[in-house]
Amino acid sequence: MAEAAEALAPCITSGTAFLDLEAVVDGSFCRPLLQRLLAQTRAALAHYDWEGLWMPELHAGSIGTDARALGGALLPLHANFAPYRELFLKV
Repeated sequence: MAEAAEALAPCITSGTAFLDLEAVVDGSFCRPLLQRLLAQTRAALAHYDWEGLWMPELHAGSIGTDARALGGALLPLHANFAPYRELFLKV
């Protein structure tokens, strides 16, 4: 668990540097393990220099393994029916 948290921390930090993330969400495995991983990842993130960056919040997701598929399925709906297309898609 500690190794996983130490591996996630630089990925989250780097991703935040170029994507300006507000939150990071995961939730594709059992809740007790996920909560432990989130806690250890938060602790690992505290060791990084966040000057000029905004540390994202870490959340346990609720959709699970279908999250990517559902997010991808929503893109055509947003592309065709969203009142402000620029809000979700780069045009």
